[in-house]
Amino acid sequence: MRGHNKQDFQDLNYTMISLISNKINILIVGGGEAAFIKCRTFSKEGCNITVVSKEFCLEFDTLRDFYNIKLIKEEYDESYLGNNHIVIIATNNMEINQAIKVYCDNKCKLYVHCEDYKQGLFVTPVQRNTPNMKFALHTKNSSPKTSLFMSKIIEEKIGEYTDFIDYTFSIRNKVINSNQRKEIMNFVCSEDFYFYYNKGVQNVILEMFYGSL
Repeated sequence: MRGHNKQDFQDLNYTMISLISNKINILIVGGGEAAFIKCRTFSKEGCNITVVSKEFCLEFDTLRDFYNIKLIKEEYDESYLGNNHIVIIATNNMEINQAIKVYCDNKCKLYVHCEDYKQGLFVTPVQRNTPNMKFALHTKNSSPKTSLFMSKIIEEKIGEYTDFIDYTFSIRNKVINSNQRKEIMNFVCSEDFYFYYNKGVQNVILEMFYGSL
């Protein structure tokens, strides 16, 4: 049996939130591979991205036509930081990185530190979409490949519940103004009720307990 020393794992805890993408402005400082990966990830989710760098790697050419990406080929200046909710620190200049970090700490801005994730305030998880669900995942010990592997497994499992999830949505819409809404949704969102759903008698069971919805 394989074991792990507890000291091998980082004593970090994470709190996940879901941002409303089109309302979020993100500044990326740097034009290398790390900056490109973050830019591609956040832009595909619909965030508004500004990237500032004296030079850009060739991969950025594939992003030039994205409506929500603005590339600025200039020296970094503190003035770029003001109107952004999130900052991605991705330069190869330690002094600039530190200056950005200090500014963000003083202004209470969220930031990612690409050189050392433990110096930042958050990390970017793997994100997956199913027809009616979205989830994010990362490991507690910084293993992106493991997150990718596990996200595929979770996505496949959630896929088995796709029709049932849609059904729960339909029930919630029917009872949204009912004073029994919480009780009904607790009843529907359970393994026991899922058993009846698979038998095709879900509506009969609901009517037995709650009458016509």
